[in-house]
Amino acid sequence: MRSNNHFAGVLVCGCAVAVMGTHRVVAQEALRTALESDAAARLRNQPVVSPPPGDVMRWGPATFDISLTYSLEATDNATYVETDRRKDLIQRPMLQVGVLYQLTSQSRLDFRTGIGYEDYIDNTVEDTFFISPGSELALDVRVGNGVVTFFDRLDYSQETVNQGGVSGVGRFPQLENVVGLRSVWNFDKWVYHAGYSHLNVFIMEDSGAGTVDFSYLERAEEHFFGRAGYNFDQPVELGVEATGTLADYVQEVQRDYYAVSAGPYLTWTAADALEITLRGGVVYTVFSPTNGFSGTNGFSEDEDLTSFYAGVLIDHRLTDHITYGFSATHDIRPAISLGSDYIETTRLELDAEWRMTPNLTLTSVIFGEAAEEVGVAETEKYRRFGISVGPLYRVSRHFSCFARYAFNLRDSDEEGRSYRENRAAIGVTYRF
Repeated sequence: MRSNNHFAGVLVCGCAVAVMGTHRVVAQEALRTALESDAAARLRNQPVVSPPPGDVMRWGPATFDISLTYSLEATDNATYVETDRRKDLIQRPMLQVGVLYQLTSQSRLDFRTGIGYEDYIDNTVEDTFFISPGSELALDVRVGNGVVTFFDRLDYSQETVNQGGVSGVGRFPQLENVVGLRSVWNFDKWVYHAGYSHLNVFIMEDSGAGTVDFSYLERAEEHFFGRAGYNFDQPVELGVEATGTLADYVQEVQRDYYAVSAGPYLTWTAADALEITLRGGVVYTVFSPTNGFSGTNGFSEDEDLTSFYAGVLIDHRLTDHITYGFSATHDIRPAISLGSDYIETTRLELDAEWRMTPNLTLTSVIFGEAAEEVGVAETEKYRRFGISVGPLYRVSRHFSCFARYAFNLRDSDEEGRSYRENRAAIGVTYRF
């Protein structure tokens, strides 16, 4: 299977996160959080560092992975607009830190983050700090046949291209902080998962050029998750999972809601070279009335939505040098536009990695999606397409360089909401 090493990916993603947004996750919000917790747990089970033991940074029982990245990016549409596009150069220094502290034989503390600064040469109003997705502080404690994890995850990447419903602004200044508890219990061939998390969504500032006030998106959410699965003699796990979400918006112009989902899932693994995951189910959402919208617009009463989520995820090591992943997902997510309730998205994504030589790796991602954002006054339908490709060359044990090109296209049925962007980046990373 492909390595999920956090900092190996950051070498390229330090620039690629700004190039195109990908999310191989099928979701309601509570299920999205649970699947992110699954991915974070798999990452924590890998070594914090991949160099030979003699190169590992240690201080007592703590293991460190520290690196610095600098990239220079060129874009022909810095504010993601349909007309009057602005070119710009962007400097992006970034610090990545990973720490693993073995507290006892039954518990460990894991911390991973990437922080940096975006410096726009021309559009200086866009300058901002960022925190990379995947930043997390987690405490794993073994209890009998189970593992209990306390975690705090932070994401402040701000990239417009990561949000399908956003256009016409230089950045999307949303900070997400998820604090929660996750437990996994194994009894013979049965495995049980249970979790609770609290999500806060903050809008930290304006959105730069073409400023839009997104403060109406600030909210708190409670997420509940449960899963029960059975491992057959073959490498197959089959089970059911259910979630619940309670969302409370700060401003009354957005409707609070609660949602529940339930459905089966199946995971099949073949000789550590192929993993296929299927999941799907029903989602029921109830939107509450608000004082911000009421009366004649129909917001004075509860309204409900019955929909579905579905996903197919494939990870395949084709050869010793080539791996790829494919996903097809359909999901419901909170809306972005003022007064809208939700975005329903169908997405296809293919990513590949080719290790051409021991020191040279080529990575690529291509995706397409069709979405509908349902609002009170109007509904927007849009399609997106993106492609990203670039090499990573490891010059020495500590030094590497990379390049990246990406193209993103958004086609909307609303005037002025489409855009296209070309972006190229080069960069270097030094790993201590």
